[in-house]
Amino acid sequence: MNNCIQIKISLALFAVFILNTDCLAQQSDDRLLWNGNYQLTVSDFGIKTNSLENSSSFAQFSLDYQLNGFDFMARNFNKKVRNYLIRSASWIDTSANIPQSLRYQQTLFNISEIYTRQFRKALRENRKKIIMGTQIAEELNQNIMAEFSKRRMDYIRETDYGKNEIKQKEWEALIQKEIAALNNFAFDR
Repeated sequence: MNNCIQIKISLALFAVFILNTDCLAQQSDDRLLWNGNYQLTVSDFGIKTNSLENSSSFAQFSLDYQLNGFDFMARNFNKKVRNYLIRSASWIDTSANIPQSLRYQQTLFNISEIYTRQFRKALRENRKKIIMGTQIAEELNQNIMAEFSKRRMDYIRETDYGKNEIKQKEWEALIQKEIAALNNFAFDR
């Protein structure tokens, strides 16, 4: 076997190893990757309680990304930015209205996905700046997280933590439209 073929085989095996390692890292037991075909369940919350706290549930979301200076050549950043629920930092009161709590947290997770997609879009629009360093990504992330926090509070106020059925349905419809409008920036694209 000549040297050129051996190098190509080695590179192919290395690429498969890296891809498999990345897939395993995405499927951490403590992190649940957002998926439009999946609805949260009680088992997704690492902490169960039966004493009503200030609210009946809380979910910790995490937007993470991995970039380097060479990513400016990427066609998109969809696989580099992930939206997770952190199970061990999320809790649900199992003595409260569980379906309402799950619907409320799913809506927040979906809002988080909107801002994750906006971050992917912003990275794409600013990809040439990434060659100078990934500081631009940190700035964009901070701006996106601030926007998400404001939107989260608007949702909580308007729906009273998802308890106002009319407002809840309005928010769900709006969120689905926004997610669909950003479909080019979905993780699986």
